[in-house]
Amino acid sequence: MKPAIAARRRAPREDLISYLLERGCTDLEILTECLTYGTAGMVTTREFISAAAWHFLTDADLKNEYLHAPEAERHAILQELLRLEPVVSQLYRRTLNDLEVDGVQIPAGSVLTLDLLDTNSDPALLGDSGEQVCPMRTLPRGVQPPVLAFGDGHHRCPGAFLAIRESDVFLRRLLMLDVRLVSPPSVTFNQTVRGYELRDFTLALD
Repeated sequence: MKPAIAARRRAPREDLISYLLERGCTDLEILTECLTYGTAGMVTTREFISAAAWHFLTDADLKNEYLHAPEAERHAILQELLRLEPVVSQLYRRTLNDLEVDGVQIPAGSVLTLDLLDTNSDPALLGDSGEQVCPMRTLPRGVQPPVLAFGDGHHRCPGAFLAIRESDVFLRRLLMLDVRLVSPPSVTFNQTVRGYELRDFTLALD
């Protein structure tokens, strides 16, 4: 990291290190932030790839639809799976102003917990098909295909497009090998990131 930080001090660019240097962050703070970005992107994408593969390997029709679809439709299928299986199931946000939600007064500075599993299948947004895989579905204006699985606003995942793209590259190549499911993964919950972890997911290639 030190050579990269030194290079950005000499010639700032439009990237995270330059942004943090502009705000007076120390080398250790920059290192911590960059590791957090890298780890968060790697871990969440890894878990989603496993969850999506599990769907495909237990639903032959969905697998065939995915494998024979053009890129835009494959990405839509992956976004739908992520909507149903958000890797991080809870987000925390602190209110900047007093709010009123459904008649409840919420003072500024309160910490809110957003339940993504409920929100991402909310009938008010998705109708009666909220728990079904329906790629290219019509959504209200301003609602992204994965709904809140990538967050939203200023806190939306900056690597959202990359995560879907690299998941597509990996899964398409994997499924074209005609692998089969030997044993489904064990599912646990990581309290730190508030998301699922899939382990011991065994596949075979005949």
